[in-house]
Amino acid sequence: MESTQNTKVVVIKNIYLYLVAFVGLMMMVFASADLINTLLRSYVFTHADQDYYQSYPCAVPAIARADGKPIDQPDCSKQQEEMKQQSDKNRIAQRERDLIRDLSFILVGAPLFFFHWRIVRKKGE
Repeated sequence: MESTQNTKVVVIKNIYLYLVAFVGLMMMVFASADLINTLLRSYVFTHADQDYYQSYPCAVPAIARADGKPIDQPDCSKQQEEMKQQSDKNRIAQRERDLIRDLSFILVGAPLFFFHWRIVRKKGE
């Protein structure tokens, strides 16, 4: 009876060790792939990260002035340039968030994998 309980405990421990090592490995693999993707888009294939079909419409107020005077039309080129600059800032901020996320996954996944895989390897020797 005690032997079957020990066997079950060993099997459960092995499943746990292999599963956690696998999760750590997958964290590193997917984060590394995404990190490479982000770096390639940022430094090698720079046009791949641009919005080619982005249009920046002008904002025209819908309500007339109360005094009856005509509403000045906004300077569309100025608004479009401001929207483009904001879009560029947003793209850079998103790229930085992606890099932080990927590095975090690697920094968490690497010790998780190596610690558990080392235990698995020691048991096999």
